[in-house]
Amino acid sequence: MWQPPPTMMNPYFMHPTFIPYPYMYPVYMPQMPPQPPPPQVPQLTKKQIKAEKRKKRRLAKAEGCPRKPATSFVMFSNAHRDEVKKANPTLPMIDIARKLGEMWRELDPMIRKEWEDRATSAKDEYLEAKKAWLEQRSSNINGLYKDD
Repeated sequence: MWQPPPTMMNPYFMHPTFIPYPYMYPVYMPQMPPQPPPPQVPQLTKKQIKAEKRKKRRLAKAEGCPRKPATSFVMFSNAHRDEVKKANPTLPMIDIARKLGEMWRELDPMIRKEWEDRATSAKDEYLEAKKAWLEQRSSNINGLYKDD
């Protein structure tokens, strides 16, 4: 009866996860063809990754849809930004924005109310324009499917 060589009786060789070396069984272990190297993928920087995520999040704007109006603070900032720039020409943009925020917080409540009224009226106009646009859009879509 055949018995394995004494080296094969070692418990290391008897373990189920043991993979024999090619020199042990040269007949049963065919040589694998060389594999091509994996393709080189360019490594993205953190800024590029964030930009890609931002692109994915943005939804496409519908054609002809009215733009949302600016808030009262944005309207105030747009109106007073040039004044702040002229008063402080060397100030970076972030500090100009801070200065505008301080001006907004310290603004007289009556003047602030005027800006809020402007924003409210702009929002009302936007809602009316959007309603009209949606009606016009739905009538165009319904017109496409009529069987006349």
